[in-house]
Amino acid sequence: MAHLRYRIDPVDLNGHRYGVTIFIPKSLTASPLRLQLPSWIPGSYMIRDFSKHLESFAARQVNSKNKSIAVKKLDSHTWEIATHGDLEVTYQIYAFDTSVRTAYLDQSRGFFNATSLCLKVLGASHLSCELELIRPQEKNISHDWSVETTLPTGKVDRQGFGIYRADNYDALIDHPVAMGKFQVVDWTSYGTPHRMVIQGLIDPVDEKQLVKDLKAICDAHIAFFEPAKPRAPFKQYCFIVNAVGDGYGGLEHRDSTVLLCKRDDLPYQGQNLKKHSAYEDFLGLCSHEYFHLWMVKRIKPKAFDPYSLDQKNHTSLLWLFEGFTSYYDDLQLLRSGRIDFSRYLKRIEKTWNMVLRGPGRHKQSLSESSFDAWTKYYQMDENTPNAVVSYYAKGSLLALALDIKIRAHTKQKQSLDDVMRHLWDMYQLTETGMAEDDFDRAIEFVIDPSFATTWAQMKSDYVDGVKDIPLDSLLSSVGVKVNLKETLPTEHAETAKQLLGIRATAQQGWIKLTHVLDGGLAQQAGLAAGDYISSINSERVTPGRLDHLLTQLVQKLSRGQAVKAVAYRHEQEFVVTFQARSNLTSGQPKQYSITVK
Repeated sequence: MAHLRYRIDPVDLNGHRYGVTIFIPKSLTASPLRLQLPSWIPGSYMIRDFSKHLESFAARQVNSKNKSIAVKKLDSHTWEIATHGDLEVTYQIYAFDTSVRTAYLDQSRGFFNATSLCLKVLGASHLSCELELIRPQEKNISHDWSVETTLPTGKVDRQGFGIYRADNYDALIDHPVAMGKFQVVDWTSYGTPHRMVIQGLIDPVDEKQLVKDLKAICDAHIAFFEPAKPRAPFKQYCFIVNAVGDGYGGLEHRDSTVLLCKRDDLPYQGQNLKKHSAYEDFLGLCSHEYFHLWMVKRIKPKAFDPYSLDQKNHTSLLWLFEGFTSYYDDLQLLRSGRIDFSRYLKRIEKTWNMVLRGPGRHKQSLSESSFDAWTKYYQMDENTPNAVVSYYAKGSLLALALDIKIRAHTKQKQSLDDVMRHLWDMYQLTETGMAEDDFDRAIEFVIDPSFATTWAQMKSDYVDGVKDIPLDSLLSSVGVKVNLKETLPTEHAETAKQLLGIRATAQQGWIKLTHVLDGGLAQQAGLAAGDYISSINSERVTPGRLDHLLTQLVQKLSRGQAVKAVAYRHEQEFVVTFQARSNLTSGQPKQYSITVK
């Protein structure tokens, strides 16, 4: 049976370029033949135009005196070739993006998602694919590097270079490939081999600690979806980690994930992990991406079934697929014993307060946030906090609220867990995507029709509407103590920044406002994102004195004094005045602390 062959060659480590060759048999080369590079990668909802990194595209007819063939470019990511013979297509890809979404190559490591490198042969994406991974030519690198991927192997050497196979194009692009030197950690969860491979380390991580924590998390997820007889819906799993000086992110795949983290986030020998909150966040990231194995990679919106990688795929359900995953990533840390209940509550508190600080929550609903992820959430700018609500963060709070409501309605006999397991059972029966109202039907079927009215009101208020979720009363109803934070802006710099409605960064000794929030005192005074603040009350503003001057500013306003500040916009100086108010905190978002009663 005809199949496609891709050859990936790290030809230029210094110039960060992969050479790619595609061999297309005569039986597939009906004239005209069209090839297309994806515009986005599943799990990251933004058109990224990967073709912008493609160079030196050429085609030749094999066994015909290597005759070059004319290529016509139809749009920014589609090429057309007129031929009836065996075809060889060659091009290079510039790869120097450290994110989890694209491709990277230098003297220290190689990494790629096939969405960035492998052209899709239109009309033949259902055919099996062969991927040949060439060893780098540099001798010192060739000796040290190995390959990590979950692609099924064909014929590979001891270091993993050679032939891999995929059932079709969609399978090919769902197995990221990493090359270089790794620290490898292995364990088994319910009979399924797992591993974490880490690049970029300076010192070795504490393998025993990682195995202990990751095994507990993976075991908890597998048992969650299959409690009667725990089993994983895959044959192997790999966490591919790139450790850097500063970075954070993750992207899910069918039996692997790619993670970006700080080296300091990982555990090392001799550390007090109870004081290592960054490691807790790293485990939360692992938990989040692992939950996606069921929710998104298998259970998915109908809009993604199948993915159309040349255009935006809109769905209003990301609050469910990402938000509920964000709820369970922390909950599974608790259930697996990685954090205690007090730490779990602190993580909820952090998310809750973050949502309440965003003015955009009053303007955009969760369903709108999901649908507009392509142009708003994934294309953030200085106005994003004023216009957007996070379907991750508020979606996780909605899941918490719904879980509490279900437990109360059923007198603790059922929970949101039962609904999620039902979605998994339905996927295994049908293997079809979820329609926009399938979750509503699942609620009614799993709980009971009388609860459907409660959910309908919640959905109207918090999914399709912009009301704040009343977590204060809901948490109190289950024995969690909720208090308003009493930190005064006159005494605490961070609270002063919230009152002023500013987010700022230091830039070459200056303070630059990155965001100015709707309703804050800074916006009312006339400041905007991008402004540089040079002085407050005739005192120069420096990074070291910013907190002190902001606290002083709020103190003066509270005493009835107006305060002038000097700023620059577009290299032009101007003066703004902060007006005194009798009640400074009126209209400011509430902030809460939550603890065990």
